[in-house]
Amino acid sequence: MASGLIADWALWGKVPRTTRGYEVLAAHPPDRSGEFNAAIQHWTPGTPSPGDRLPWITIGCAPDSEGTGTVGVFLLDGSEDFDISNRLIHRISHFAVPYPHVRDTGIGWCALARAAVTTAESLSETRTGPAELIFDDEDLLVNDIAGHITPSVSATTRWLAAAAAYLLDGPVALTGNSGYEPFGVLRTLDSVAALLPFGVRGTLSAATSISPGAQVPMRLFWGDPLGAPGVTGLPLSGELPDLGGLSSQARTYHDLLLKNWTKQGGTAVVRHLADAREPLDIADPGTPGYALDVLARLDRALAAVQDIDEGRTLGHEQIALAVRTPQIGSAELAVLAPLALQGPEESLAAVAPHLSEDGTSQAFREQLRGDLLDGRTEAALSSFENMRAARVRAGLDLDPLDQILAGVMDEALATCAPHEPEPVTQSLLPGVVPFAAGSMDLTQSMLRQRAGLASRLVRALYDMSEPAARVHAWLRWLCGEPDPRRPVEIAGSAELPVLYSMLSTGTGLAGAARKWTAGQPGAPALLLEGAVACGHGNEVLQHPGFLDTLIGSLFTAAVAPDDADPGALLQEALARRPDGLRPETAALWDVLCALTGLPPSGFTTVVATPPLPGTSGSEHRVTTYATALRAALEGKLLRRHAGGIVRDLLAGVLAVDPATGQGPGPAGRNLTLYVLDWSDPYPQSVLAAVHRLAAETPHWDETDRDTEWLTRLTGRLPALRSALALREVLRFAKQSSGTPEDCGTLAAHACAARRAEADKDQLCAALMAWAVRGQRQIGERILAVFNAYQTEWALYAGAERAVEERADLENAIARVDTDRPLLTYYCDHATRLLARQDTEAADEIRQLQDRRSLWKVEMDRLRKLKASGHTRT
Repeated sequence: MASGLIADWALWGKVPRTTRGYEVLAAHPPDRSGEFNAAIQHWTPGTPSPGDRLPWITIGCAPDSEGTGTVGVFLLDGSEDFDISNRLIHRISHFAVPYPHVRDTGIGWCALARAAVTTAESLSETRTGPAELIFDDEDLLVNDIAGHITPSVSATTRWLAAAAAYLLDGPVALTGNSGYEPFGVLRTLDSVAALLPFGVRGTLSAATSISPGAQVPMRLFWGDPLGAPGVTGLPLSGELPDLGGLSSQARTYHDLLLKNWTKQGGTAVVRHLADAREPLDIADPGTPGYALDVLARLDRALAAVQDIDEGRTLGHEQIALAVRTPQIGSAELAVLAPLALQGPEESLAAVAPHLSEDGTSQAFREQLRGDLLDGRTEAALSSFENMRAARVRAGLDLDPLDQILAGVMDEALATCAPHEPEPVTQSLLPGVVPFAAGSMDLTQSMLRQRAGLASRLVRALYDMSEPAARVHAWLRWLCGEPDPRRPVEIAGSAELPVLYSMLSTGTGLAGAARKWTAGQPGAPALLLEGAVACGHGNEVLQHPGFLDTLIGSLFTAAVAPDDADPGALLQEALARRPDGLRPETAALWDVLCALTGLPPSGFTTVVATPPLPGTSGSEHRVTTYATALRAALEGKLLRRHAGGIVRDLLAGVLAVDPATGQGPGPAGRNLTLYVLDWSDPYPQSVLAAVHRLAAETPHWDETDRDTEWLTRLTGRLPALRSALALREVLRFAKQSSGTPEDCGTLAAHACAARRAEADKDQLCAALMAWAVRGQRQIGERILAVFNAYQTEWALYAGAERAVEERADLENAIARVDTDRPLLTYYCDHATRLLARQDTEAADEIRQLQDRRSLWKVEMDRLRKLKASGHTRT
């Protein structure tokens, strides 16, 4: 079906056989004659020489009053008329069409010129009204230049691409054989322009021929470039143009054009550029950049990769936009996906649909693995969850993400040392929203089949706030629907189906077969840990047979690696705060603590907790705890360990806080009295625990209630007297100064403690603690208290016993002195004192000897005097 463009027109030439010059002979509308005359003279390509092939076709564009631009077609042809000088008259038929009309039709220069040639035949000086340029729907630009548009890149393609790139930088002249017919040349010019956005045709000028040496305003023409400064000449021959003269933007455009041609095919490229019809000033410095952006829209991924290859840095939005390119190629994706994966959530969303492709999958896997192994857990968690959410929003399955996660887990297991935490199950997955049933099958299979792997994941959840719901959700995905008769098998994690059943129905242990721990001695400890963490510790500990099963695994299990050792696993379970336990189950908990060498956290957390205002005290809780404790100790497995268990429990219950000096509270004191009422060997356990409290904790800030309690215990356990006597030494030493009076009192207390059979080493330790409190004169303080101690013994049992007791304390110094050379201080000071006394004694001896000499002289004088008297008489 034929279509047409309405055009204004002008016929330009001379009146034959007159002296008048070239002028507009006729025009529509007539009032534009002056405008048409100026346009024709501006765009005239020169004067044809005889033998030149006509018509010369020029496309000259100019802005109109509305600023939208006009496309002008100028046909220079011969005539049969001559001027007065007998020179052949050439005529120019000019048609002016608003660019928006040309834009809307999408026709190129060839179709426009053909229609103009046909219409020009009907122009005359007598014609009135506008002209109509008729063309067919098949005359679209893409069809017109189809002969130059090969599917793949050819030599012609490369030549046209180079010419189009140079055209972005400035005027271009095509040179070659002058035998080309006008429409053949125009088709070449049209093909060059077709490799730029169509919008440049609103300002781009072209000519099929020019006079030799003429200076013409055309941007693209066929002819000699020597007369046009700044014009790039490109021979139309088999040799490709040199690209060295291109600007960086033009060269980038050229390269991207050929890359798109290779990937998309020539027709797709030309159609894309032909659709870019927004007016564009070819002379504007910003046009190369705009043209490059238009071309980039065809395949943003290809453009982005080229930018990266050329060293340009792209923003996250640009990368995300490029990755969203429809049917993005694997080569581009391999470059862009790793960059997009480093960006925000929007970038990950762009990559999500491509996650099943090898390059993207490998990039995401490497990123996830690197983040996890390098300790960037938050980054790994964010990227994983964002990728997962993006797949879900896009309606895509999680299979690619499942494969990636399983692969990372497999690599991490191979990389990490045997006892090193595995980052997928112990760092990443605990922070992930639990998977829905029926998804992530490969990851689920790995967790089920790798021994102990599922337990690592679930145990990592216990440290989270209110873990029960999260644990239940993960176990629902991992175990499926609970079936107590046929629990799912999870390698090395037999406790998980039982825990799941318990969380789901509350009957996990009741419905579990007794053989559920077979071959997995650590399973009971793991179940206890999970039950306590999820608030079900009471059900587990009070279930018939569970405690025996757990304790039996401790005493009967063969040597196991650390990650399966029942004792180590139980210690980890008991290290958790046992919130929510009742007093009777707290007793069972503390039995397990004693068996594994841990303090009794059940008693201190549940039983000894100060009561809230308005509630009853702890007496009832202590009674319940003690009753359950004794019942447990009567069991067959614990009977022979009962004494040691109680001793260790009481040691923890009666512990003293070294920071505050606070000792056992009312609950601890009451429990001690309860145990004291039991038969042997329990009183001996009480004796050992209280003796240790009284004799070995000088920092205990004893209260009046504590003193009453100790007195009451001593009445029933006379062997405590030595501990209490030693306690007096400790208490006085803690508050006394270094005065002689205090030193004497301390020695008296020490003598009394020794007479009560207090241990010599403990007594010595108490005295040494007092001695070092002075920081200075330590040796002097030790000597003073030892002297006073010997004096006290001498008064009590005589000098000989006093010397023996002092020697015992002196010998004990070396045994108890581990931090300071106290024995050296003592011996050095005593030696210095004796040496000084020795010196003083020697001085006194010399003085006495001198006096004896004087006395002898005096005695001799007196004797002589006496003798002289007798002589006179």
